[in-house]
Order: sequence, then structure tokens, then C-alpha cells
Amino acid sequence: MDRPEDIDLEAIAYDKGALVKYRPLNGCEARIVGLGDSAIITIDPEAIKERKRFSLAHEIGHWMQDRGTQAHACKKSDIGPQRSAGNTRESEANRFASQLLMPDYLFKPLCAKKPLTFVTAAELAKRFRTSLTATAIKLVQTGNSPGMVVCYRNRKFDWMTPGPDVPKALQRTWPMLDEHTQAHELFAGNLSGDATRPQLIDADCWIDEDNAADYTLTEHAIMVAADTVVTLLWWHDESQIRDCDDRHTS
Repeated sequence: MDRPEDIDLEAIAYDKGALVKYRPLNGCEARIVGLGDSAIITIDPEAIKERKRFSLAHEIGHWMQDRGTQAHACKKSDIGPQRSAGNTRESEANRFASQLLMPDYLFKPLCAKKPLTFVTAAELAKRFRTSLTATAIKLVQTGNSPGMVVCYRNRKFDWMTPGPDVPKALQRTWPMLDEHTQAHELFAGNLSGDATRPQLIDADCWIDEDNAADYTLTEHAIMVAADTVVTLLWWHDESQIRDCDDRHTS
């Protein structure tokens, strides 16, 4: 495959012996039943198209990991690139799905030297036919700039995915949103999701670390659901990262 548009998941599944069906499911979002070299993957047709693609890639991941006799019924909470940490079957399937949908050899050249913003994520998401959240996570994991993706649900911390260059000491965000953050303003209704722009903000508005008040970072937040805001945070000035590394390695 030479272009993101060439990634045909149904064809990939068929080539691996799995037939894809779109039918309503009870109690799960996607399912795979396999026997020998053949499998049936069922995807809930009610999900948005980007979600259906990730769910299908997730189930292909299960099939490639455990080819043979198997049955997996994957709940909504099992599926998603933000659930890729760890060594469970579900996290492994999520990592496989992200790589299948956005392979490094295609993704890295397209995001090279581009800013870590949702504008960049939207451009790439359109080409890879992935969600903004999944694409933003891939951006920070690619590591062009040190950053992380943070999600708050109902104004409370839900999950966070750091990039490879962010020290563990800087991966602690506040449980509740600071009132000066763009994310807080979105929840308060003072901003619309399409009106946000990247903004410079004091690092201690986001980062729970002793010396965070001495630094700044850039925030770009979007509302992805009525109760959910996803934020990209990154450092143009990497002095906080360098100083944090020095303090924790000296």
C-alpha cells in the first residue's frame, strides 16, 4: 500500500480468512468467532465510520494474534488507541489496530515537521479515515514534538497518553480542570469546539509537578462529545523536559 487511501480493511480481513459483517450487537461493539483458518467478524453498524474502522482493525488484531479457535466479544470500553498500554489481549489488539490503520511508513512522512495541533490531526484523519482522537494519539506517539493527549469527561480526568519523550514526572495532570485552561472553557460553554486555537499556557495549569509554574506549554482542546474534551499538550520550549530529566537523573 502506497497511500493511506489504499488501506482496505475488509480486503485485509478477507485475505486472512475473516468475513466481515455489519449487524446489531447486544452487549458489545465488535465480535470475532474463529475456527481453524476461518473467522467471522461482526461490527455494530450504528457506530460512526471511523469507530467502525478501528473496531474492525481491532478484531483483525485478535485474529492475527490468536488465529484458530477463538471467540471475542469486545465492549466499547475495550476498544480504542487510548487503551493500548499493558500486555492484555485487548491492549495488544488496540496497538495492532493503530498500526494497521496508520502504519508508520505512511504516517511519519506525512506528519514530519507539522505542528502538534488538531489542525494537523484533522488533515491526517481525513486521509487515514481515523478519528481525531486516534490520530492525535498517533501524532504524540510518533514523537516529532514532546507532548501528550489528555481526556476529561464531565470535567474530571479520564485518560492520558504521553509521547515517548515526556518524563513520567510530567505525566501527572490535575484531577479537575484548572479554570484557565481551554478545556475548562469548552465545558463552560465559553468556546465552541471549532473556534479553539493553540494557546500558550502556564504549565502548572495542567501539570502536577513541583516546578511547573516556571514553565509554559501549548494547549489545543476540542470537544468530542457533549461530556468529553480531548486536549493536545506539547512543549515548544523543551526546558521543562530537560530540567525534569536532570532533576530525576542526578
